[in-house]
Amino acid sequence: MYPNARLIRKITGLCTTCLLMVFTTKTLAITETQAIKKLNDLIVAKRFEQAYKLADEYVMDFGGEPRFDYLMGLAAMSLRRYEEAVFAFERAVIVKPKWQQARFQLAKAYFRADNQPAAKSELIKLKGENTDPTFAAQLDQYIERVDEAIMAKRRQFTQIVSFSAGYDTNVNSGTTEDFAIRFDGVPVILSDESKEIADNTFNLSYQLSYQEPFSQKSLLIGSLGLFRVELPDTPVYERTMADVGLAWQDELGEFTYQVGTFYRPMQLDGSHYHDQYGYYTNWSLPLDQNWALRLDTGFGKVDNRTSILLDVRDVYATVTTSYRKGRWQHAFAANHTDIRSVESNTKHNSYHYYKFDYRSNYLLGSNHMLSLELQWQKFNYDVVHPAFGVVREEDFVRAALGWRYLFNDWLMLQANYRHSTKNSNVPVYAYDRDEYLLGITMQF
Repeated sequence: MYPNARLIRKITGLCTTCLLMVFTTKTLAITETQAIKKLNDLIVAKRFEQAYKLADEYVMDFGGEPRFDYLMGLAAMSLRRYEEAVFAFERAVIVKPKWQQARFQLAKAYFRADNQPAAKSELIKLKGENTDPTFAAQLDQYIERVDEAIMAKRRQFTQIVSFSAGYDTNVNSGTTEDFAIRFDGVPVILSDESKEIADNTFNLSYQLSYQEPFSQKSLLIGSLGLFRVELPDTPVYERTMADVGLAWQDELGEFTYQVGTFYRPMQLDGSHYHDQYGYYTNWSLPLDQNWALRLDTGFGKVDNRTSILLDVRDVYATVTTSYRKGRWQHAFAANHTDIRSVESNTKHNSYHYYKFDYRSNYLLGSNHMLSLELQWQKFNYDVVHPAFGVVREEDFVRAALGWRYLFNDWLMLQANYRHSTKNSNVPVYAYDRDEYLLGITMQF
């Protein structure tokens, strides 16, 4: 492809040498071979700053030698000098256009320098020339990352409509107890609405999102969600919810972050039950091609429309680490939420909430995916409950299994089963629950 590249490099090097002889009396301290070996040793030892400094010192002498340029590019990438890395790898592949590893690194440098079209073009050309299945998998994974980056920067308008039907053994998370025993030993007969109730469930949701790019890195994202739960035999628990959000997304170094606000009103049995609103921020960091880290923090408030005694404020933080390789995707999350009752005479409703999540997806093929979720929650209440004379101690576990079948890019069938158990030292708050759902989702 470049039959005279080596000759051109030699002539260029000769001209450079002549100019240097005219304007300086510099004597090289090391040879080309020594410089390459020292560069390689420094990079293996992860002393990237020293490696880049050495390469920059001798680039006028050895720049154009593909091994030297490749090592200089690796040092520049490790120091996030992505433009310099692009120049170094470009010099290497001009001389050795069949050097696939150098071209792969060049594609990565383009990606990091926010030149996504160039990154994708280089990766596609590499994929067409490659015969190694392991390397092909790496290329496919990186092409997917580039596509995601390109899509994330575009102006998008998305609508999702979902419908599901199923059966819930405990729609109100009620107890199986007939009596609640007060602290003074007096039993209180529970109403039917307070006890476990089973019913069929019908769920309908509509979600809309729009993002407006302001640069290759920044986006303004607006979202709207409407959710309806129908219960034929127990309409008193039917509810309608909305979720309105606005967020700003940008990048800071290797981090992608969002800052946003939300408003979530809810109707219960046809009446305005409560309003929830708040602010949040999240920060995401890719650790390598497989691992990523995310931090979510925020605070909110719930204003109850039926009784001010149920108003609460909350502050939360969640750390999530995710792993993706081949057909598997795993996520581990730990959350702490501090919930405070607004009214001074309802402090028994204040508590610390801890949650640990494990989620896993396995891709069976191009259309089928299985999912698993395991969750544990712990509730630590602050003060003695005035009716039961104890500080509530509770924990909650949930296990869920799911299956999805993708008919095409816009239509998906899904089935889910969830089992939940809550334990409490106050029996009236303990319950078991099983949910079975079959639904369909359409995206436009």
